[in-house]
Amino acid sequence: MNFFTHIREAVLLTSNFLRANKLRSFLSVLGITIGIFCIVAILTATHSLEQNIRSNVDKMGDKIVYIQKWPWGFGGSYQWWDYMNRPEASIQEYKRIADEGNQDLIKQTAFFYEFGNNTVKSKIEEISGVKVTAVIGDFFEINQWDIIYGRSFTSFENNKGKNVAILGYNIALNLYHGDNPLGREIKLNGSKITVIGILEKQGNSIGGQQYDDVIVLPGAYATRFAKPNTRGVSSSIVIKGKEEIDLKQVDVEVTRIMRSIRKLKPKDKDNFAINKLTMFSESLNQTFGVIDLVAVIIGIFSLLVGGFGIANIMFVSVKERTPVIGLQKSLGAKRNFIMSQFLIEAIFLCIVGALVGIVIVIGLGLLASKFSDFKIFFSMSIFLSGIGISVFIGLVAGLAPARKAARMDPVVAIRK
Repeated sequence: MNFFTHIREAVLLTSNFLRANKLRSFLSVLGITIGIFCIVAILTATHSLEQNIRSNVDKMGDKIVYIQKWPWGFGGSYQWWDYMNRPEASIQEYKRIADEGNQDLIKQTAFFYEFGNNTVKSKIEEISGVKVTAVIGDFFEINQWDIIYGRSFTSFENNKGKNVAILGYNIALNLYHGDNPLGREIKLNGSKITVIGILEKQGNSIGGQQYDDVIVLPGAYATRFAKPNTRGVSSSIVIKGKEEIDLKQVDVEVTRIMRSIRKLKPKDKDNFAINKLTMFSESLNQTFGVIDLVAVIIGIFSLLVGGFGIANIMFVSVKERTPVIGLQKSLGAKRNFIMSQFLIEAIFLCIVGALVGIVIVIGLGLLASKFSDFKIFFSMSIFLSGIGISVFIGLVAGLAPARKAARMDPVVAIRK
């Protein structure tokens, strides 16, 4: 009997016994399904989160720095009290950087400030708690905010502070219930403003920001509602370096100019933060590494339970099939053939459990993508890892029962 014939007969015998014991097979598969589901689901979630963040970074480019009051904090050691008395970034500082910055390093600059708790009205709807983003300079180009309907601000509207606005996707949808808002007037805190554009739907951006729910105004006009460097207003200067240069060069150049503007002495610490999009990418590996480790630990415990369940079921199966094993051995079946039946059965059960767990993950992932803005990224390597783990569990769980079956005395086995 050649190898493939040997395997084929072992598979046929295994499938017959599994069909004859459907409930037992289902209970055996359940533990493996839960374990593989835990591992694959959490790994898929972290992989998707990582890919969503990286896609945001890639969309904007990795040559962007933000000058802000607060540094972006990662981890639990954020010392906020050290930054409370820092000044916010100012329009004057933005202009100095735009004028004095090394043009061989800096491609574009912009200034923006944000303030919340605004009320906006159309003729058919009113929304409270709206955030306003006021912009100056190359804001849309740097941040890759695409306008799907209408247009951006002209230089005249920016410089003269015209009462025009660009609406976030959700704001436009909620104010006009799907009708075209271009050219219509809204009231922001009682002031009339003409809608000239609608932003493309973005979903949650880096850091959890929701830019579909903002109203964008020219910086010069927005000062009638709130001014930079006042309470409740956060200000930022954003700078994009040229593609061919190292971001560190932009960092050094911006730090030099800011320290000069704020008249800091050599021994003084910076009273501003230089934040980079690359900080998110750099923190991903450590953060997701911990999450993945937790997923593996949870999955291992589930798989251990499932593995013990498979082993117990296999021992029961060996006991029930003792006369059959005795008959096979008396007809000349070798130990390897007997062992292969039980190993294949254990591995098959584990693979089925893994596939069911993976199918559940895919189904839930597709539902999550359909009913939320969070895009799920499936990874074949994660799926194959789950199947590989299940094969290993099946091999380990089935080894002892298989060896017990292979070592039976055919005469004693037939009598039982």
